[in-house]
Amino acid sequence: MNDTATSVKSDKLVPDFLIIGAAKSGTSTLYRYLDKHPQVCFSSDKEPCFFDTNMRWHKGWDWYASLWSERQEGQLLAEGSTNYTFYPHAPNAPELIHEFAPNSKLIYMMRHPVSRTYSHYAHRQTKELFPGKPFEHDVLEFAKIDPLILDCSDYYKQIQRYLALFDREQMLFCFIDEMIKDPRSFTQKVCRFVGIDDQVDLTSRGRIVDNKGSKHRDDKLRYYTTEPFRKNPVIRSLAYALPQPCRTFAYNMVMKTGYGKKMEQAFNPLPMTDEHVNWLLERFKEGNNQLASFLDVDLSHWNKPPKKR
Repeated sequence: MNDTATSVKSDKLVPDFLIIGAAKSGTSTLYRYLDKHPQVCFSSDKEPCFFDTNMRWHKGWDWYASLWSERQEGQLLAEGSTNYTFYPHAPNAPELIHEFAPNSKLIYMMRHPVSRTYSHYAHRQTKELFPGKPFEHDVLEFAKIDPLILDCSDYYKQIQRYLALFDREQMLFCFIDEMIKDPRSFTQKVCRFVGIDDQVDLTSRGRIVDNKGSKHRDDKLRYYTTEPFRKNPVIRSLAYALPQPCRTFAYNMVMKTGYGKKMEQAFNPLPMTDEHVNWLLERFKEGNNQLASFLDVDLSHWNKPPKKR
């Protein structure tokens, strides 16, 4: 194991709690709720991915500790890196977290594995593997290129990796549906778990809906749709001379044309067919049943096609 962090580690600056996953399961929304709490200081980089040796472990502990330079007295240190439940693609995260922050508390969010997989497929295509390129593969074809999108929905396997090292009481297992249904009660439960005042109303300014993935796709779609026009110096000069509302109106008109509709289709993830859904349901069925037994909860709806939101 690389000992880059060992030689510079400070015992005073370790995370008190971490949101470790699962990706595309509401972790960013939970972070945005908790970040409002006066007793919490999140890392300046919300997802430092420090304990993923494929990412930023090489930066060392001084870099990691610097992410809490704005901490105020009495605040708990926190971060949220979904890479920590990317096993086997980030294999040593549980061991490293346990070695350097053995008393930390861990929050693991989950959602219907088929929905999560499809959302992760869209994210990985647009933001990580093929940014700026149209969708060419459906979710199952993409999974052959990037099996990570399936592995991250194996919740029970990911959990067992941590329970081999951490006490059960150090882990909180949550479902995105809980947060959507009653964000106030949900955030109170999380506050009690990490040990901060649960009477601070983190939902007082309304429900948080984090939809950055869709915004990213929309931005990419707009960029590549307007690229041919921007290459024309006359059209580009005219466009820049127009106020933003006029440019938006022009863009919306373009999107109603055959060209615009073709571009929109290319930059949206390919829809799941019944065959895709059934294959994924079968793929996750055993793990779902193991998780339901372990948590003593009813997850029978996860063995059925997800409801569209």
